[in-house]
Amino acid sequence: MKKRKRTLRFRNYAHETLVKRLIRKVLVPIARLWFGTCRVTMLNEGVYREYFLSDQPIVGGTWHRGAVYFLYFFGNFQPRIMISQSKDGEILAEYASGFGVVPVRGSSSKGGRDALEQMQLYLQGGGKACATVLDGPRGPAYVAKRGMIYLAKLTGAPLIPIIWSANRTITLRNSWDKTVLPLPWSRVYVAFGEPILIPADSSSKDLERYRRSVEDRLNTMMAEVDRRCGYRR
Repeated sequence: MKKRKRTLRFRNYAHETLVKRLIRKVLVPIARLWFGTCRVTMLNEGVYREYFLSDQPIVGGTWHRGAVYFLYFFGNFQPRIMISQSKDGEILAEYASGFGVVPVRGSSSKGGRDALEQMQLYLQGGGKACATVLDGPRGPAYVAKRGMIYLAKLTGAPLIPIIWSANRTITLRNSWDKTVLPLPWSRVYVAFGEPILIPADSSSKDLERYRRSVEDRLNTMMAEVDRRCGYRR
């Protein structure tokens, strides 16, 4: 029995190693080539220039549907991104690492508190950017959770809503978040919302109000970029 367990552990380890190698050696290079053909137009570009191209720490939030492209787009900032501790999260973390993203493992369902503490220490120690998908890891889609709002409160860093859409896309209709990927040579519109400051003395009731505000703002921004691109959900 012990020998069988050791064999199973070895096979699982070998399988995980192979999957990680394929992600790094095959999937990431393909994604770089694919997404690198896209032409990007920024909406509210002043926010990007003022906050992303400066030394000021920031907290970013978006929806799960656009995460695959955003991990590529923002990889050069080497942000800390909260990614769940699930098996799917393991694959996503390996993919994200290929672009320079530093995964912080945790989510609203498991390990979230430790992940937030790591992000807080990073930003307060001079780090640049932390972010996550606000409706992750399992939805419901387009409904924000409090994690990044709370992080913005703890650190004083502005929370910036970000969303993208494209004029030519693939949508994975069977996924809970309807994951969207821009097709090669498509026009991608990346929208930056006005920064939201969460006061350090915000109460639980205040945080819920900010959570709803961020959710409403992201959904409004998503509707606008989808309309501009002619994308239909």
